Amino acid sequence: MTDSRLRVLWTVVGLALTAVGAVGLVASLGHLAGVDENAPLIWSGLLRLWRGVAPWGLAVLGVLGLLLAWLGAHLLRRLLWPSPHPVMGDLDLRIVTATTADETRLPPGTTRVRGGRLARGLERDLARDPQVRRASVTLTGTAPNPELWIELRLGPRATLTTVRDHVSAAVGRFWVTAGLTPGRLDVTARLDGAGAARVR
Repeated sequence: MTDSRLRVLWTVVGLALTAVGAVGLVASLGHLAGVDENAPLIWSGLLRLWRGVAPWGLAVLGVLGLLLAWLGAHLLRRLLWPSPHPVMGDLDLRIVTATTADETRLPPGTTRVRGGRLARGLERDLARDPQVRRASVTLTGTAPNPELWIELRLGPRATLTTVRDHVSAAVGRFWVTAGLTPGRLDVTARLDGAGAARVR
């Protein structure tokens, strides 16, 4: 999950919790039309269900609380802990073509490519092979020799030799189109129902 999606998720969670808290506060003060301030905030059917499952209701609620706490800790860790392999930023093609890259302003005609878009393009290229069920690519480091991390989810009948040739061809096309020569190439393949295997 990207940083922007994490921010959107946290924003939605925060707004939802704020809305629930605000409605509960207004209802408890008796300012919510049609709601008795002394009545339970949950509807009668849910209240009967809660009383009917006692004492297991507390156990279920505790499990849900732990699950939500784990999810929150996981999201917080993704936001606060830097990745050991920082994702490559935008690609200024002047760097690849050996043109001076110390200019403060981009001259007319200069192309800048998002590093994430390059990774998504390579993922689509890798996924064209019917043996590849899912491809995940992370591009780290800096141009023109970034590090390329590839994870493949393969079908049960996939052969590693064929997959290796397909990956080599895809990385070759990536080098030709993007002008980037990976300083490090790490490919991990996982067969469905089997462990991970390095194919290169």
